[in-house]
Amino acid sequence: MSAQKTASFYPSLALLAILLLGLALRLAPWGQNRFLEDEALYATWGLQIATGADPMLDEEPVDKPPLHPYTLALSFLAFGQSERAARLPSLFASMVSIALVYTLGTALPLTPTDRDRSAPSPPGGEGRPRSGRGEGAALLAALLLALSPFDILFASTAFTDPLMTAFVLAALLAAGKGRLGAAGLLTGLAGATKQQGLFFLPLVVAVAALRTTDRRNWRAWLRFALGFGLVAAGVICWDSARVQRPGFWEQGLISYGGLGPTAPAALGERAIEWLRLVGYFWTSPWFNGLLLAALLTWLVGSRLTPALPAPRRIDFVLLVFVGGFLLLHWLVGFQVWDRYLLGLVPLAALLAARALVAVGRAIRAAPWQQVYAAGLAAALALTLTGPVVRATQSELPLGGDHGAYDGIDQLAAYLRATAPANSVLYHHWLGYHYRFYLYGAPLRLHWYPNPEDLVHDATVYRREPRYIAFPTFRNSSAARATLAGAGITLTPLLETTRRDGTVSFQLYRLEGP
Repeated sequence: MSAQKTASFYPSLALLAILLLGLALRLAPWGQNRFLEDEALYATWGLQIATGADPMLDEEPVDKPPLHPYTLALSFLAFGQSERAARLPSLFASMVSIALVYTLGTALPLTPTDRDRSAPSPPGGEGRPRSGRGEGAALLAALLLALSPFDILFASTAFTDPLMTAFVLAALLAAGKGRLGAAGLLTGLAGATKQQGLFFLPLVVAVAALRTTDRRNWRAWLRFALGFGLVAAGVICWDSARVQRPGFWEQGLISYGGLGPTAPAALGERAIEWLRLVGYFWTSPWFNGLLLAALLTWLVGSRLTPALPAPRRIDFVLLVFVGGFLLLHWLVGFQVWDRYLLGLVPLAALLAARALVAVGRAIRAAPWQQVYAAGLAAALALTLTGPVVRATQSELPLGGDHGAYDGIDQLAAYLRATAPANSVLYHHWLGYHYRFYLYGAPLRLHWYPNPEDLVHDATVYRREPRYIAFPTFRNSSAARATLAGAGITLTPLLETTRRDGTVSFQLYRLEGP
């Protein structure tokens, strides 16, 4: 085997091993958790499309762009109506993201216009050391993403964010390679998956600007605009063709309760909460400390000694974007939800890997470089094994549900098997879950806003079989007391339990008056 083939073979083999490891870690928590409310809602939209019941979602107050529900619909058509089918797009997107981070790590350092001009070479000298193709940093970035508990746990959800993140990374890669038409198209697809994808538009433009040697090349930027505009036009046409009003953008603001500046009194608490979520990228305080130390050494030390490779302009662009993204979510009243930060995890992995490799390259002696590499491998094993194992066992508060909705699938299966057709199932908290887990079942779902409405409806429809289930994590005492006061008896039918043995749901048939 020639030296050139060997140089490309071993990184490819290492990437394959990382991908297999990432897949194994992401399959470990597969099926352990039931859907959260939004996951159940998105999956129901996908079922509405896949079954032809509502292909344009005309009957749904949709608050998201169309790409994700239609992707779920394709998965349902291919693999059937199940949680697994709804989660497959996220698993696929997570695995693709690992490969994209590696490719991005090898592509960005190579662009001719991305050379560090802040420290000119001395007369007759070579200047600061260059990183070359960056295979080591790229592989380390892919490994860090594969080992991220944050990314592991979102790969087994039906949220929009994993798919959006994959499109963002693909757009950054296209921009880094100077393919602006594809970059615009992929950025548009990220925004067509979730509105938050548009937050990454400035980053894609910045990367494209670093790659484009002639900034007056208006044709390249026209291709970017056309690619982005093509997707935007499709989304607008879909939204305009729907019967349901308002459109998804306005409905998103309504569902969210509006957005505005954060109240000054809440800034401190919100800062702590957002930073806590950032700490969950790799969960380990020791590893987080190592990354922070490497990053500071890279940024500060490179200005003090030419032995340490200097950060390139793309590194500063990534740093500024990550900081600005967090600042925006801190100062504007976004909910402090973990999924909003999923798109930052691969960027943090790329920055962390480049910093760790840069610090290692400051060591000139080959034996000490080997010691550094061995020490880094040991640090990864010692600090990340625990968090990764906990993630595979769904023991971290990230991603989907972790026990509250255990048994909802058993409850739905029991009702499908035993409840007569056209029975009434009352609910106050479980509407999204019933719509997915009981999709297609011949039951009438009735949402009651208060116990009085429940009693009134139970009396009006007293000739029909009536059922109600109470989740134990909600206070159902008022509903129980009001039913008893109206002479309606609750006959126990089923009790489900969580993984820790506690009761999760109690199903009853209503009898009387």
